[in-house]
Amino acid sequence: MSQIALDGELINLKSCKVQLSMQLVEQDMSGQSSSTASSEQGDKAKELKVTGLIPFTDKGQLSRLFELAIAKDDSGNRLVRRIGSDLARAVKIRQVKFFGQITAPEHPTLLAWNVSFQLREYLSIPEVAEQRQPQTDASTGQSTEKTAKVIPTAAITEAPPKVEVSSVEKFLSSVDSVIGDPA
Repeated sequence: MSQIALDGELINLKSCKVQLSMQLVEQDMSGQSSSTASSEQGDKAKELKVTGLIPFTDKGQLSRLFELAIAKDDSGNRLVRRIGSDLARAVKIRQVKFFGQITAPEHPTLLAWNVSFQLREYLSIPEVAEQRQPQTDASTGQSTEKTAKVIPTAAITEAPPKVEVSSVEKFLSSVDSVIGDPA
């Protein structure tokens, strides 16, 4: 039987099941031919679908689950939550957000709600790796003999602005340095 905790708070579901999915996106490059060529479009965030039962006698647990799902920060964004689950730990999911639907229909034979909700990984490993890669300047590739480079004077005299690192990035950096590269 699976168990799941969000921000250290146990979500008490009877017969809890956690399903993992991940979309590997690619685009067909064959055009009108019978080729199987495709182009990688990146790895998307992992998603967890959680299902289980909450007895009618535990209305507080159902209410709390919905409170967790709809909670937002001061900017109006859905809250990011730390997750505790054997499956999440196995696939290195550390943070999640609620997304999609949360449902709680009555179970047809038991005196319970049949709860279902989805969590999407926040700051996935591919996303963090992509953010760490150096950004290259976009170039139009068009030039003529009469094209001249223009360098703004402000860019020459001013020092580059300092980039602030968020506490999440600091934490992930420290975890990364402790774990090291798996390669």
